[in-house]
Amino acid sequence: MMLKNYFKIAWRNLLRSKTYSSLVVFGLASGMTCAVILALYVRDELSFDRYHQNTGDIYRVNLNIQWEENEFNMGLASPPFGPALKQEYPEVKNTLRVKKDNSVFRAGEKSLRVKEVVFADSSLFSFFDYAFTEGNPQTALSGLNNVVLTEKLALVLFGKTTGIIGKVVTVKNNMPFKVSAVIKSVPSNHHLAFDAILPYANKAVSAINEESWVNFSSSVYVLLDKNADAAKLAAKMPAFYKKYIAREIGDEGGGKVRFKIAYQPLADIHLHSTELMGEENGSKMSYIYTFSVIGLFILLIAVVNYINLATARSMGRAKEIGVRKAVGSQKIQLVSQFLAESMLASFLALFITIGLVYLLLPFFNLISEKTLTFDPTNPLMLGFLTGFAFLTGLASGLYPAFILSRFKPAMVLKGSMSANGQGALLRKSLVVVQFSISMIMIVGTIVVYRQLQFMRHSQLGFNQQQVIMVSLKGSSAEQSGAVLKSSLLQNPIISSVSLTNGSIGGGLNNKSTFSFYAKGKEQSISTEHFRVDADFLNVLQIRVSEGRNFQPGTDHDSSHAVLVNRAMIRRLGWKNRTSGLIEIDTRKVPITGIVEDFHIRSLHQQIEPLVLVYKKEKVDQILIRVAGQNIAAALDYIENVFKKTNPGLPFEYAFLDQTFARQYKSDERKGSLFLAFSGVAIIIACMGLFGLATFTAEQRTKEIGVRKVLGASVGSVVALLSRDFLKLVMIAIIIATPAAWYLMHGWLQNFAYKIDIEWWVFVLAGSMSVLIAVFTVSFQSIKAALINPVRSLRAD
Repeated sequence: MMLKNYFKIAWRNLLRSKTYSSLVVFGLASGMTCAVILALYVRDELSFDRYHQNTGDIYRVNLNIQWEENEFNMGLASPPFGPALKQEYPEVKNTLRVKKDNSVFRAGEKSLRVKEVVFADSSLFSFFDYAFTEGNPQTALSGLNNVVLTEKLALVLFGKTTGIIGKVVTVKNNMPFKVSAVIKSVPSNHHLAFDAILPYANKAVSAINEESWVNFSSSVYVLLDKNADAAKLAAKMPAFYKKYIAREIGDEGGGKVRFKIAYQPLADIHLHSTELMGEENGSKMSYIYTFSVIGLFILLIAVVNYINLATARSMGRAKEIGVRKAVGSQKIQLVSQFLAESMLASFLALFITIGLVYLLLPFFNLISEKTLTFDPTNPLMLGFLTGFAFLTGLASGLYPAFILSRFKPAMVLKGSMSANGQGALLRKSLVVVQFSISMIMIVGTIVVYRQLQFMRHSQLGFNQQQVIMVSLKGSSAEQSGAVLKSSLLQNPIISSVSLTNGSIGGGLNNKSTFSFYAKGKEQSISTEHFRVDADFLNVLQIRVSEGRNFQPGTDHDSSHAVLVNRAMIRRLGWKNRTSGLIEIDTRKVPITGIVEDFHIRSLHQQIEPLVLVYKKEKVDQILIRVAGQNIAAALDYIENVFKKTNPGLPFEYAFLDQTFARQYKSDERKGSLFLAFSGVAIIIACMGLFGLATFTAEQRTKEIGVRKVLGASVGSVVALLSRDFLKLVMIAIIIATPAAWYLMHGWLQNFAYKIDIEWWVFVLAGSMSVLIAVFTVSFQSIKAALINPVRSLRAD
């Protein structure tokens, strides 16, 4: 009965002060909405691969290989690892090998390139859990010519997802496969993404050499016994290396190569792999910490906002408290009453939060490219929301409850209550905390925006504009490359064309170890290399800084010409290209030319040494520079020529500048989210400042009246009231500046090429904080300054 009475009075108090109640409830709702959405994001990121039945027993084999000045750090291993580990160690129950690829799929008249295909052992379905629409997981990959499709791909190829078992799909060079199973789309929180699965053992299609220990192209997973210890298994790997691998890579003595074999838990792959080759743009734990802290900061600002607004109207309720204590109310009863008010405000905010989450989650998913769902009727989610609202209400209400319940009835009823003391100091400290956080987020927003702009507009070392990349993957397309190039150049709309197998703008390239010779010494450098023709540099407009470009028709260039970039010369420690020789096809030849460094990946990564080999065979991509601005006409022409040259193959193209831009999508998404949540944090902080301004104006009503009677102008009164707030904001700026620099300096370390955090960033952020504070408090300051001094002096 008493509890019901508390909430009834709390409801009446909320209705009595509608402006105050709106600020309190919507402030809490804003903070809670951000916290809930970010909690959903963090939960999704932490849930990757945790739904599999054997998650705790599955590990991926990671390798770290170092020799001389070279290092490979990768989540890939060679094909023999799987069978050898299972044979050698009884604690390894099973192994799985997976190789990612892409291929052209045909079914009847339909043909398309499937960009996410995996070759996998038949053990795939005993490792990872997928939902089968049709087929048997025990036999789905038992045949060499079986193929498993996702519902998405089945719908594209056959127009349906059931009744297609036994249907024929041709892959790559018209090799037939029978559909053995259809599975639902791979869950978004699985580290493997694919639309089709082909048998790993089908060498004709996979081109996998299962005997090669030096072909590091497959992900290898192990399923351990329940009682097995992955650390103990890892400790046995030096002996495994000596027995199986050392001789294969020329390290019989065991001193040339540092070969470390590690076992990464399945649940760690998504967030702990950005240091691995090819996985640099993945998610990382630092993002989880960042967004968790942002969510907590925003909620903290909302709670502080409530406290300041509650104390802002405390003097208006002082007499109520005095009367209650005079008639016998105990402190615990007053505390309970004020806590009931904060709980009521918190749960009202929760209802608004639920609506806002429903409303905003689709936009959040669009920006973050997530598929987060929100179901408040789910018992676990309902329990989380209820506990969340309870803790928020408790945190918001405790301080006001205990401070207000300490009012002495005699002093209150005499009108001699003072706003000074520890309560005022704490309130001001909370405002400093709010604006310190806001200042940090403003600085963060500016730095993130500038870094993204820097990456977008940095010189890459080549001209990426008006270059179209067309895929030539597939033997018929590769063989027709020269004919296609010749046909394209017949139209003046095409400026230049080049054939290559190099990936520019994201993907991994072939890596080989090249031997260089200078002053009687051999130096081995493991590096990426491209096969290119003589027009590669012309298409991309890359400058030769020393030597010359390839010259078609010369005997030397037909088989032994090679270009390297400046990074390679720096790695070798040479002064120029004539300082030594490079070994190509068992022959030591001079370097033909040195090209200026150019980026083949995002600015997250340093420019690495690169070798360009003059070979027109085994190319899988054609680069086309368009003359003029008529891109649409050029595309139509390119497509027509491609289809005439390669009938039946899908025409796939991409713009080089857009390919590069996609590498920054993850950074841009996170930057957009950071900007949005920073805005919310600043708005809520302004509510808290507004509350403190209201409180101060109420407490200084008589002082303002006296000053006005003595001739003070409205401007001087506004300046008087605003000055105190500006002091708080300046203190916040002083505290936030080093903290913001430290945090953003750490974030910038994720990029090999980055901006400097200049002094004006902090000046701009501080100025914005001051302007926001002045705008927020000016309303209450001007309102207080305009009050008739007669009314002010009559006030009790």
